[in-house]
Amino acid sequence: MNIKHSCFTARFILAAAMGGLSAPSYAAGDHLITMQQADIRAFINDVSMVTGKTFIVDPRVQGKVTISSEQSLSKGEVFEVFKDVMRVHGYTLVRTATGEYRITLIQGAAQDAPFTDGNGFNGRFATTVIKLNNTDSAEAARLIKPVMHSQGQLTANPGGNVLVITDFPENLRKAREIVKAMDVSDSVIETIRLANISAIDAEEALKALGGPKPAYRVVAIPGSNSIILEGTYAAVNKMRPILNSMDVGGSSPRGAVSVVPLRFADGESIIELLNTLLPAYEREGQAVPTVAYEPGSNTLVISASGETQLALEQIIRRLDVRRPQVLVEAIIVEISDTTAKELGVEFAIAGLNGKNVPLLSSNFSRAAPNILGVAAIAAGAQDGFTVEEQANLVSSLVGLDGGIGGISGVSNDTLYSVVVNALETDEDSNILSTPFVTTLDNVPATFLVGQEIPITTGESLGLGTTNVNPFRTFERKEVGIKLEVLPQISEGDVIRLEIKQEVSSIAGAITSLSSDFVTNKREIETTVLANDGEIIVLGGLLQDDEQIDLAKVPILGDIPVIGRAFQSKGKSRKKTNLMVFLRPKIIRTASDARPLTQDLLNRARFEDMQQSGRPSSKIDDYVPNLNAPVSRTYNGQ
Repeated sequence: MNIKHSCFTARFILAAAMGGLSAPSYAAGDHLITMQQADIRAFINDVSMVTGKTFIVDPRVQGKVTISSEQSLSKGEVFEVFKDVMRVHGYTLVRTATGEYRITLIQGAAQDAPFTDGNGFNGRFATTVIKLNNTDSAEAARLIKPVMHSQGQLTANPGGNVLVITDFPENLRKAREIVKAMDVSDSVIETIRLANISAIDAEEALKALGGPKPAYRVVAIPGSNSIILEGTYAAVNKMRPILNSMDVGGSSPRGAVSVVPLRFADGESIIELLNTLLPAYEREGQAVPTVAYEPGSNTLVISASGETQLALEQIIRRLDVRRPQVLVEAIIVEISDTTAKELGVEFAIAGLNGKNVPLLSSNFSRAAPNILGVAAIAAGAQDGFTVEEQANLVSSLVGLDGGIGGISGVSNDTLYSVVVNALETDEDSNILSTPFVTTLDNVPATFLVGQEIPITTGESLGLGTTNVNPFRTFERKEVGIKLEVLPQISEGDVIRLEIKQEVSSIAGAITSLSSDFVTNKREIETTVLANDGEIIVLGGLLQDDEQIDLAKVPILGDIPVIGRAFQSKGKSRKKTNLMVFLRPKIIRTASDARPLTQDLLNRARFEDMQQSGRPSSKIDDYVPNLNAPVSRTYNGQ
C-alpha cells in the first residue's frame, strides 16, 4: 500500500521515538511508511484506513509528523506506534463507550480516563485504584509522584489507605511495583508476662519511652498482668530487655509498707472494698495487713507482707482504670398555638332629674367594660362632674383589651349607653431546648437552668385586734429545665438510663388580686435502653383544647339575631405538641471527647457570631488558641 503526502511517498511507517524510552520491537508486517513533516491529521486518516478504527479528533490537534522506519509493521503494531506518536506530540487516545477513540490533549484528559483494575490500556490514559494494607498512602504517594507523567493525577486517601492514579500504562505499572515493594509488614506481636511490676506501670513507662511517634504499640492486660508489644522486630527486640530490667525484685524482700498512687479511681471507695478483703490475707505469725488512704494525694498505703502487698496492688490496678463517660443530650420540642376571640354587647337606660324611666342594663364580667361606669361618665358630663370625679370614672375603663366602641349620652332627661367590645388574640410558640450533661458511667448527674420563685405556704395577720407581728411564710420552688440522669453502660455499648426530665415555667398570677403564681410543669421519669449515639423518644403530648364561654341575659339572649345584643361570647383554642428525645454518647478516651467538645464549641461560637455580627466570637477572647476556626456557615446553615 503506497500513500503520498505532498511529494513524499510512504508505505506505512511508525517508529516511536520517546525520550528515555527504548523503541519497541515489531515483527515483520505489510506496512512500511516514511514521512517527513506530514500533516498530523492526514497521518490520523492513514492510520484509520489501515487499522479500521474510528477516531474523533479534537480541534486543538495540530502539527507535523516526521517518522522513519526500516521494518514493515502489522496492523496491531501500526496502532501501538500510532499511540506512541500521539503521546510524543502531547496527545492521547480516550476510548468512548461505543468503541471509538477520541484524540485529545493529554492535559485535562485524566478526568475522562476509563477505569481499569490492571495496568491500564496500552498507550492510553487510564485510572486505577491501589489498596494498601501496611503502608501509609501519603508516604506511598510521595514516592510515586516523581515517576508519573506531568499530566497524570494522583490522589491519596489516608483514612482508607487508598491511592487513585490516572496515568499511562507504564507509569501505572511502576506505581504498582513501588507499592508492592513498600506495602509489606515486618511487624511482630509478643506477649510478655510480668511478675513484680504492674502491667499498667509498664505500659506507661514504655509509652513515655516511645515519644510522640513510637515504632511500636503497647497494651496492658491487667487481668494477667501482661504486656502486649506490637511493632517491628527491631523495636520489639529493643523493648524486651527494658521490660525485663524493670520487672526485677521477685527474689528480694519487699519493704513493710508500699505506697500506691491512684490515677483515676476514688480512694475512699476503694479502701472500703480493701478493708473487707483484708481478713482473707491474714496469716498466722504475720502482722495483720492494713490499708490507709491519704486524700490529699489520692494515695493508698499498704502495710503487709510482700506477698500480700503484691496481691492487693494487683486488685487496686484492676480497679484503678479510666472509666468511660456518657454525654446525654435531651432534645425538647414544644410547639403551641393559642387563639382567643371575645365579643360582647352591653347597654344601659335610666331616667334623670326625676323622670319616670326604669333602669335597664346588661353588664357582663368577661372582657367587656363596666357599662354603668360609661353611663356615669355621660351623666356626669351632663350634670357638670368635677375633673377628679370624671378621672375616677374613666380609670374604670383602663386596662381593657381589644376594641371598644359605642354611644352614650342624655336626651330628654333619659340616660342611654351602648358599648361593643371585640378582642382577638393569636399566640404562637416554638421552643427547642437541648440540655445536655456529661457524667461518669454509673454516676448520677443533674442539670438545671431556671429560677427559684417564692410560693406562699402560710400567713398570719397577727395577734389581737391590732394585728401585731403579722407574717407570711414562703417556699422556694425551682422553675426551668431540669435533667437528672444515671447512665449504666452494659455489654455491646447498650446504655441503661434512669431519666427524670422536667420542664416548668411561670404561667402568671392566679388572679389579678393575688400575688401567687401558677406554674406550668411537664415531667417525664422513666428508665430506657439506648445504643451508643442512638436517638430515642422518651414521651410526647399532643393536645387540642377548645373552650367556649357564653354569658347572656335570660330570655332576651335566646332571641334569634336580636339576642346577640344581649350576649357576651368568648372562644379560645390551644394546640400543644410536646415531645422529648434523648441521645446518649459514650466517651471512652480523650480522642472521643475532642470532636464532641469541638462541635458543641463551634456551635456556640457560630451562634455568637451570628448575633453579634462580628467576624470572630467573644468566646475566642476568653478561650484563646481554639483548635479550629469557625466558618460563617455551620452545618449547612
